[in-house]
Amino acid sequence: MRREQRLRKESEFEAVRKRGRGWSSDILVLRTLSNGLPHSRFGYVVSKRIGGAVVRNLVRRRIREAVRLTGVAPGWDLVFIARVGVADAPYTRLAQTVRDLLRRARALDDRHPEGITSSGRV
Repeated sequence: MRREQRLRKESEFEAVRKRGRGWSSDILVLRTLSNGLPHSRFGYVVSKRIGGAVVRNLVRRRIREAVRLTGVAPGWDLVFIARVGVADAPYTRLAQTVRDLLRRARALDDRHPEGITSSGRV
């Protein structure tokens, strides 16, 4: 993920938390805020309650890949927050949850085909 596509400062995460809207499922929470930029920016929160460092990094990579394959409309700041149980969820369920949350938030890119093809590529 390119540098301009990342939320990096605590103040950026805080703005999304305070002024943004939220949607949740049993394994993920999505917070969104319009940013007025020609691209979207992403942040991922995986707390120590999820597991050790190896598990947290695996969960973060899986969420990032699901977002990459789904496609997000430009102009959003999005924060994905992992809930307990996400580490045990199969990737297909995680990817479907990401798509569902983005659809509910109306942040899906209409030009991007939804879903993962049989080859795993879009």
